[in-house]
Amino acid sequence: MAEEVQTGGVMSFRYDSSNNTKLSESQKSEIEEAYKQAEERKKRERRNKIIKWGIFIIALLLIMLLLISKL
Repeated sequence: MAEEVQTGGVMSFRYDSSNNTKLSESQKSEIEEAYKQAEERKKRERRNKIIKWGIFIIALLLIMLLLISKL
C-alpha cells in the first residue's frame, strides 16, 4: 500500500509503506548529540561576540581618553 503526499502545489509523491522511516536508538542519540553541539556552538559564538564588542568599546574609550588628555 502506497502513501501519497502532496507538496502543497501541483506535485505529489507516492511512498511505499516499505520505506518506513523509524529511527533507531543510535540515530536518535546522534541527532540529540548534534543538537547539543549546535547549542554549545551558539553559546560560544554569543560569548565571543560579547567579548569582541567589550574589547572594542574599551579600546574606543582608551583612544578617547588619550585624545582628551592631549588637549
